[in-house]
Amino acid sequence: MFETIQWRCHVHANDRRSAERVVGRLVARLDRPLEIENYERYCKFPELAVLRLVSPLRCPAPEHALMTVLECAWKIATPWSLSSQGSSTHHEFEGIAAANIGARFSVPGIEWMEFRVTDRPVT
Repeated sequence: MFETIQWRCHVHANDRRSAERVVGRLVARLDRPLEIENYERYCKFPELAVLRLVSPLRCPAPEHALMTVLECAWKIATPWSLSSQGSSTHHEFEGIAAANIGARFSVPGIEWMEFRVTDRPVT
């Protein structure tokens, strides 16, 4: 079962409150809840904050999980670079969008973003 979408993004934000405003715009765009798991400054570029976010997915089949996460991702940015890993027992999908390589974000303030979904149990 694919329980959640794990998101990580780099956003232009001077402080946590500014980063939370970007997350609010993401929530409005996605029409699904997002929870901030972690906030920290990006050491290479101090004007950016790194956010780790999680949103519910609850999809039993890999095909349904992939389509659902792609529908969400496309509401945020295009294009995405996609990859997948799988075995006979587990599946994992990842995507990355970056402004410096041509991605266009529909939510102001985001510079880079990735998603990850997996049916591996959380340890």
